[in-house]
Amino acid sequence: MKSNPLVSVIVPVYNVEKYLRQCLDSILGQTYKNLEVIIVDDGSTDSSANIIKEYKKKDDRIVVISQKNQGLSAARNVGIKKANGDYIMFVDSDDWIAPDIVEYLRPGRADVSICSHYESSEGKNVSFNKSFKRKSMNPKMALTAMLKEHGFMVSAWGKLYKKDLFKDVFFPVGKLHEDLGTTYKLILASKKVAFLPEPKYYYRQREDSIIHEFDDKKFDIIELTDEMCDKIVTVFPELKNVTNERRMRARFSLLRQIPNDHPRKKELIRFLRKNKKFITKNPEASSADKVALLLARTSTPLFRLAYKLFK
Repeated sequence: MKSNPLVSVIVPVYNVEKYLRQCLDSILGQTYKNLEVIIVDDGSTDSSANIIKEYKKKDDRIVVISQKNQGLSAARNVGIKKANGDYIMFVDSDDWIAPDIVEYLRPGRADVSICSHYESSEGKNVSFNKSFKRKSMNPKMALTAMLKEHGFMVSAWGKLYKKDLFKDVFFPVGKLHEDLGTTYKLILASKKVAFLPEPKYYYRQREDSIIHEFDDKKFDIIELTDEMCDKIVTVFPELKNVTNERRMRARFSLLRQIPNDHPRKKELIRFLRKNKKFITKNPEASSADKVALLLARTSTPLFRLAYKLFK
């Protein structure tokens, strides 16, 4: 292993002029200097392209790719193909990172190194980590932690990946919740995964973000979650209870967003009723899961109210 391996930081950009400077400043200001910063302008129509040009002139570590708008997955995939680094990191262009995140994750530590993150909203940063400790994990342990969100989530960001893991792995183009279709594959392909508990990634929760809107593409979460769980259980049958809990939580997530008159709402309720044992007979299910199942099956308004009160 090289003593100072090159890290490719991939930044997909689409109409984020308000946040882009903070994002790029946080990357270029890293204490770890051997970086290649690949900025993929995914057809921005605001001033993002001009900001990218400005930063390109200031730092020769920046590589710029411009393309017609194809979505986040396609932008990341282009960045992966272009990357020359031994390791890859993703930073969304409306987020930012701590100045020592790369050094903290330490290239060469593991095939995948993961830190916790802050959820940032209205100037407040709340740590996602609920006191989970530093841990070296095999793929089974890492997948269990990811599915249960013990310290980290399925998100592609907040992680440092060995480039070789992407040999046969890309993000699903045209899908929402694209990380569900990718991160578990990278963990399955790894030998060693390291979790480090300090929050070093700042995830911005935006009111104007697509996650706060609803359209039928939201149902991608069901397709990709089930696909992920099916594959994990094929490799690790003993994780059936953990994956079944995750299947139900994907439906909970969709149910709290879907309009009451949406034609597919009944489909969600039917699944919850048919598969209630995924929670009621599941030793991995929490008391909150059981309450959520009861409310979701009986009263959607109460289910949504409870979610807001106890989130």
